[in-house]
Amino acid sequence: MTLATLRRLALPCALAVLAGCSKSAAPGRAMAPTPGAGGTLAVAASVCNRHLLKIEDVAGILSAPIIGTQPLPGDAQSCEFVTASFPAIMVSVRPGLGRTTLDAWAMGKMPLNSGPLPGVGDGAVWLDTLHEVIAQKNALLCDIQVRGGGSDFALNSNALPGVLGALCNRIFAAY
Repeated sequence: MTLATLRRLALPCALAVLAGCSKSAAPGRAMAPTPGAGGTLAVAASVCNRHLLKIEDVAGILSAPIIGTQPLPGDAQSCEFVTASFPAIMVSVRPGLGRTTLDAWAMGKMPLNSGPLPGVGDGAVWLDTLHEVIAQKNALLCDIQVRGGGSDFALNSNALPGVLGALCNRIFAAY
């Protein structure tokens, strides 16, 4: 199986698992955070709708300029920072799923290799093949993936995990 095939398969699988575990708002409706089990906040609107991350926060990650944000259809807890072409930065935040999701990656139960990413939340892993950080703090999941490759990145690939991890820490600080 080629790397391109793995990338095409991994993202839809991960999104399907996460979407199946999340609540979504009615189309066109952004909901405010609501109290969840154990006193945690349930995220009912995406990071983009809540303005926890802005275009200027992700500027410089991709070589193409970010021109806006858009929701992911059927997933009120995720959004994309988009360019005029394919490269994009996808951000998902899900309450209550952080520990379970991170443990599955860290214990090798997922289909791709991951490595620890220190200094992010209560724990994080980096998926080099998908250019993705998966982190958790107080069971809140932060998942940021940069879609694209090679010339699509403005950053050195060694800097990407730290930059995405810092974005997750920024999101965690808002809770």
